[in-house]
Amino acid sequence: MTPGFRTDIQALRGLAVSLVLLYHADLGFLPGGFLGVDIFFVISGFLITDMVRRAVERGTFRFAEFYFRRAKRLLPAAYVTFLLSALAAPFILNAQEQHDFTRQLIGSVTFTANMALYMQAGYFAGAADLKPLLHVWSLSIEEQYYLLLPAFLAFVPRRYWIPGGLVLLLSSLGLCLALLTVKPIATFYLLPMRAWELGLGSLVAIAPAWVERAAPLVARLFWPAVAVLLVVPVFPTGLPHPGVDALLVCVATTVVILRRHPLLDTSVVSRGLARIGDVSYSLYLAHWPPFAFLKNAAVAAPTMAHSLLTLALGIGLGLLLYRFVELPTRRLQLQPSRRLVVRGLATSAGLLCVPLVVAGTPGAGPDYAHIRRPNDGFSQNCVFETDFRPLPECRTADQPKVLVWGDSFAMHLVPGVAASTDGGVVQATRGNCGPFVGLAPMSNVFYLRPWAESCLAFNRSVLDYVRSTPSLEVVVLASPFRQYLTPDDGKHHWRALAAVDGAVVEREVSVELAADYLRQTVRTLRALGKRVVIVAPPPSAGFNIGSCMERREQGKLVIGAPLADCSVPLADYRRFHARSGELLARLNGEEGLQIVSFDALLCDDSRCKTRIGDQFLYIDVGHLTHEGSVLLAGKLGLRRILDGGAR
Repeated sequence: MTPGFRTDIQALRGLAVSLVLLYHADLGFLPGGFLGVDIFFVISGFLITDMVRRAVERGTFRFAEFYFRRAKRLLPAAYVTFLLSALAAPFILNAQEQHDFTRQLIGSVTFTANMALYMQAGYFAGAADLKPLLHVWSLSIEEQYYLLLPAFLAFVPRRYWIPGGLVLLLSSLGLCLALLTVKPIATFYLLPMRAWELGLGSLVAIAPAWVERAAPLVARLFWPAVAVLLVVPVFPTGLPHPGVDALLVCVATTVVILRRHPLLDTSVVSRGLARIGDVSYSLYLAHWPPFAFLKNAAVAAPTMAHSLLTLALGIGLGLLLYRFVELPTRRLQLQPSRRLVVRGLATSAGLLCVPLVVAGTPGAGPDYAHIRRPNDGFSQNCVFETDFRPLPECRTADQPKVLVWGDSFAMHLVPGVAASTDGGVVQATRGNCGPFVGLAPMSNVFYLRPWAESCLAFNRSVLDYVRSTPSLEVVVLASPFRQYLTPDDGKHHWRALAAVDGAVVEREVSVELAADYLRQTVRTLRALGKRVVIVAPPPSAGFNIGSCMERREQGKLVIGAPLADCSVPLADYRRFHARSGELLARLNGEEGLQIVSFDALLCDDSRCKTRIGDQFLYIDVGHLTHEGSVLLAGKLGLRRILDGGAR
């Protein structure tokens, strides 16, 4: 073992990477496996800060040497991973994902991947688990942290290290907790809200005297800390991340590092985990791209067999990366030089060109990225995150005749509605927030109670606009309604936030609850003299129709499509939207309401078509393309309906 080698820390690394790998394999028994990244953050903060602190105290610290050593440690294995991913991407990814991948690659090479991924996290952006370089966000956070840490230790007087470190740590933690339910994506990806995790490791590294005084307390907390590290990833609280679970795991990791228990140097389990920890960096780098490529090819959820085979492939690639790249380059005796810097920059620049060269010059075929471009309606600005305002870019007339109100399934109708009337259209839409007065969905992931309360406020503001706009004659309501009807859809545990007698209370989602509030919304609009049209969601069955069609057209691998032509089996559609169908059936016969469905237009006795001629109808699992929206609106006779079909 090398001087200063700690088996306990290597064991923590092994535990952390094992949690992450098993979590990404979707095996079902480790819902909190993502907490392995939080363990890594604390370990990294401790080790790097301890190294810099010792060099600063000896007077031997050099910025150039520090960053050269970081580059020598990280870049070779990372660049091989980036290169292989870039070579594979054009043959596996669809057009939009290939476009996103190029941005991810730029972010990865410049260690700004967390920022690039944050910018790709819009409502209609590709799912995170389809991004082959998604995992580099955590490495980017670490390297951004280490751009700042050495300067802090080198230029701040030593007597201010601990109080300054405490202030920065608590500021980051406070910012994280404050924004957790308000800006969850930013809180997840960006350094200011995640620095506290590395800061915990840094703080104990710069406070050795404090550590000695805390030794009795640390000894008492050691076994509870071990229990936290083993139990919380298996039974997470379900609260937003990074929140309570991350705090528990990070504190527990800090305790284990401080305790340095002799048992962790000798036990078979810890030594086995330490062996995994030795290759943890290469395993972390290599394991994720195969999962992302699998999920791109799988238009429905991959099977357990697919996941296990992909996990085995990722582990195999990680071991090869360690044996033939990481280990040899780590052993190289290199010194900082201008020549090496120039070569590194040239390698980075060359790497960025790989996806463009491999993909080749775009041909004369269909532009699938354009065909399947996000359908936000009139504009991305019409995906409201605050109360509704009739922005100029969200309407076609100052005194519109038609209001389109709802969530993303209302957004995708806007092109078709706008093409079906000359009376002017205004768009009032918010992602996942259905057109209910007094009812909002709420889940354990992203759509937390503050979001649900803002959804209620948004819908109140839309109703206020309806009251104050006499030109409106027709209100088109649209949603898949599933978030109001299905308690657990595999990703979210849904509840409802309901306005009851002036108070706001939580309720279990159900068809009965949704029907009551939707009926009341319709009656409120009717009392204001408006005609109401509800557009049912188009046929879908939970698989990515748009990706399936694009991949079939391009001859790429498709896994999980129920039918070869990517059409939707009628039985699967009926099952997938059974509760939505029941909800709308309960509103049948409501005075002044017309319910419009695409079923007669698209479905026969066995399947529902997903294209008409050469025209793709779907972007993804269920949203219509811009052109599909216009085409279906015309074939459906939506102009006649808006002109007076619902009375």
